[in-house]
Parts: sequence; C-alpha cells; structure tokens
Amino acid sequence: MIHIILAILLIACTPPATAEDKGTPVNGSMPTYRVDSVAFKASASDIKAVCDSAGSQLWRHFSQYEIDPFLVQRGDSGPFFCYNKNARGELVILLATGGTYWSQYAYQFSHEFCHLLCGRENKEPRYMWFEETLAETASLYALRAMSKEWETNPPYQNWKEYRDSLRTYADNIALERTNVYAINEKGLANFYRTHKEALEREPCDRALNGAMALVLLRLFEAQPEHWETLRWLNSSPPHQSKTFQQHLSEWRDAVPEEHKAFIEKIAGLFGVPINHQ
Repeated sequence: MIHIILAILLIACTPPATAEDKGTPVNGSMPTYRVDSVAFKASASDIKAVCDSAGSQLWRHFSQYEIDPFLVQRGDSGPFFCYNKNARGELVILLATGGTYWSQYAYQFSHEFCHLLCGRENKEPRYMWFEETLAETASLYALRAMSKEWETNPPYQNWKEYRDSLRTYADNIALERTNVYAINEKGLANFYRTHKEALEREPCDRALNGAMALVLLRLFEAQPEHWETLRWLNSSPPHQSKTFQQHLSEWRDAVPEEHKAFIEKIAGLFGVPINHQ
C-alpha cells in the first residue's frame, strides 16, 4: 500500500477557519459527551464539531450500543483514554493538542474514541498492541473519511477547503510508517511473528502497530460496516495462557454472524487462522 501512498501529491495545509461567520454546524449522531475547552485555546463548539465529525465516521456503523457519557479535555501528557470515571461520572478522553490544529484533534480523538468503543473491561494486556493497531487504523480511517465528507458536508461551510489538510495529515502519517515495506515484502504474518515479543512488551510502538494499521485500513475502508466488531473485542475475560489465536477466536465467536468472516480474514492475515464452527 505504501507505494500507492507515495504517489499521492501532498497538498499544502489550508489554514483553518476562525470562529467568525461559520454558519450552523452539521448535527452529528454521536453519543453524549461534552468538551472542556479551557486549556485548548479554542472554542468548545468548534472542538466538538471536529470530534463529532471524526467520531461519527466510526459511530455510524454501531447499532443499539450504549456507552457511558464522556468528557474531552486537554491532558498534561500524550492523548489518553481514562477508564476510571471522573467526579461527574464521566469517562475521560485526554487530547494533547490545541488551538485550531483540527487534523490533530481528529487524529487523536478518533484513536481514543476507538479505545472507548472497545470496552473498558476484560482487557488482555499481552494483546493490547492489537487494540492499539485498531485504534491507529481508526485514526487514519476517520481522517480520510472526513476529507471526503467535508467536500460536500463540512461542519461549517467555510471549513470545506480544510478537507485537503485532513487528507494530507493522514498521508504524512502513512509515509512515516516505513515498516510497511517489510510487510509488503514478506507479509503481515511474518511481520507479526518477527515482532511478537516486542509488541507484547510495548503495545504503543507506532513504528510497528502503525505499519500494521495500513494493512487493516484497506479492509475497513472496503467494508466499514465491520467497525461494529470493536464492541465485542474484549468480551471474554483475560487469562495468562490465552494465545493470540484464542483471543481472535473468542472475538469471532462473540460477534453476530455477519461479522464472523471479516474477523477470520484478519486472523488469516496475521497467520493465526481460526475456523468458524
């Protein structure tokens, strides 16, 4: 895939619109959440418009899924999803950005929102790298989908031209994932076997899970309805002896019938095929 990305003509970033004369934002269908904008140095309504657009690229593929209310605020360190609720009973998504850097808001928010959609319980620590890979896939997917959507349906009409910046931001991230060359040469299964121990030690290695995300991105862009499978990713309790193959098999067994073949395809790419009983 990287050779396709390398052929893209990168477009210079268009400055974001100011808060003046933007018109009416497009209403999203996101779950209940609020934005604490104090430390972002941007308006709460603008930040929420971007997060609504980013999150809705995933959320629109979920049906009858209830998640707890959450808060978006600026964190002191990197972006993070807090599993513990705050004093108001909200989950918390922390972002490490500010001003009107909308592409970075979208990238970080969709990543952390993906973690929220994967559930708060039953995390298998050794395979958190796989959830991180899915979250990185979600970030690139959201940015690219937003870029297309903003051509005709931006949050505000004078944000329409910013669509090029969203796509460029995603393209530049993809260009940094040079490990995808090894995946293209020897396959994802070989790449996983080579880096298995490193992934289990450090799940947030962007050089590794970022490269794998480029492979999964093609699957989810072709069949975006399968984003709903995230809600069942951690539905089985963790245990020390669980293999990655078992982890994927339990995920497959938990999803509705229409999603099973998709998860089997993912498992096959990683070289851990699971048979549908």
